Amino acid sequence: MTALRGTLKNVLLFFLENLNFFVDIQVEMCGLLSFLIIGQLFIRKDIKTMNNSPSLFVVDSNKDFTRKRKHLFGSTLFNVLLLESGSLKDEMFKLFGYKLDTPTASSFVQARSKIRPDAFRTLFNMFNERTQKIKLHKGYRLLAVDGSVLPISSAIKDTKTTFYKANNSNKPFSAYHLNTSYDLLECTYDDIVLQGNAVMNENGAFNEIVDRYDGPKAIFIADRGYESINSFVKVGMKNHKYLIRVKDIHSRTSVLRSFGPFPDAEFDMHVRRTLTTKQTNEIKAHPEIYKFVPKNQRFDFFDGSPSFDFECRVVRFKISDDTYESIITNLDESEFNIQDIKELYHLRWEIETSYRELKYHLDLNTLHSKKRMFIEQEIYAKLVLYNFCSRVSNNIKIKEKDRKYEYQLNYVRAFHIIRNYLKEKGGKNPPDIESLIAKEILPIRPNRQNERKVKAKSPVSFNYRYD
Repeated sequence: MTALRGTLKNVLLFFLENLNFFVDIQVEMCGLLSFLIIGQLFIRKDIKTMNNSPSLFVVDSNKDFTRKRKHLFGSTLFNVLLLESGSLKDEMFKLFGYKLDTPTASSFVQARSKIRPDAFRTLFNMFNERTQKIKLHKGYRLLAVDGSVLPISSAIKDTKTTFYKANNSNKPFSAYHLNTSYDLLECTYDDIVLQGNAVMNENGAFNEIVDRYDGPKAIFIADRGYESINSFVKVGMKNHKYLIRVKDIHSRTSVLRSFGPFPDAEFDMHVRRTLTTKQTNEIKAHPEIYKFVPKNQRFDFFDGSPSFDFECRVVRFKISDDTYESIITNLDESEFNIQDIKELYHLRWEIETSYRELKYHLDLNTLHSKKRMFIEQEIYAKLVLYNFCSRVSNNIKIKEKDRKYEYQLNYVRAFHIIRNYLKEKGGKNPPDIESLIAKEILPIRPNRQNERKVKAKSPVSFNYRYD
């Protein structure tokens, strides 16, 4: 069996090294082992491709990585990908097998400083293109869009990441804001817009994600904070669908206030308004027909005309005795009824879970620098690692047994096992990782009576030459 695995790896490596195009290998036919090997080889292949033209990704193309040293461009890229939560010195020992000639943390920092963060962004895109497996629901990809704050050290202050809290103007707070689109069926990140928390603009990030998307028909699912008529129209103009939760009808700041009146109950209604930049007596007298758009509100689709016809569907459903959720969408009711809308929005929670896994399971909360460039490197690197681990884990089947509860993988263990496999040097046959991960399972206990107490962990920023 071991010999067979080694042979399979060599065959796949031959194809990857000798073909100049991506060969679509069906994971279902090859099994988990093949995907594990393929995924690792693709990461190494992508890094090798970038290593052939390092000048495109370095700070100074005339001198960076022009001489052969212990830290080459490709190996440095790969080692940043594999950083865990230990100090940088401990990470160096683990990466280099506790050898006497293990490079110093200082030399690694110097090597990192030569690589621009967009190198890791490029690796993220290349790996996705090679390994992404499109899954559809009623003919649509399901892409959740959400943001998450990543606090960082305020030892360094800048205009993008640092601001002063209103209640304590003398205390700075620094953070990045991650805006991502997450494939809810494949359980992987599709795109990211990285912003400093001081200048964050979730609607702008949403529009950028929609503009960059180049794939099959998709439903963009988002929570409150992304409600914007400009965003609704943007998605529709791209021939995609949106499903976005908005503030309820009783909120004074809800976009629904200008679309009503609505009944204080469940409903499913179509709304039509003519958006306009004018404020004539006719427009003021007919709020059921017109909606005024002030100049300070972004709307990109007037195209020289003072008006634009907008139509959407508003769905309101009960989630408890006295609580409702309100959704704005352009999904057709003949294809998606109220129950379908509820289920689609409920699926959005998976992106929240993914942020927790990214920060705690893959150690994004443990940053190995206070320098902004290094932090951005690690953010993109963790997204690559997350997608690799998720694609491997999703192909593992738990053996069916007569159990009291349904079981799921222990993703903490799975991610750690897979990351350790990535550290294996070429030439070694992989262990039986499928069986190893499949043993690490947890019961799914529905209707838990006691809420689990989870303490938030503060981010860790190690002190390495950040000035």
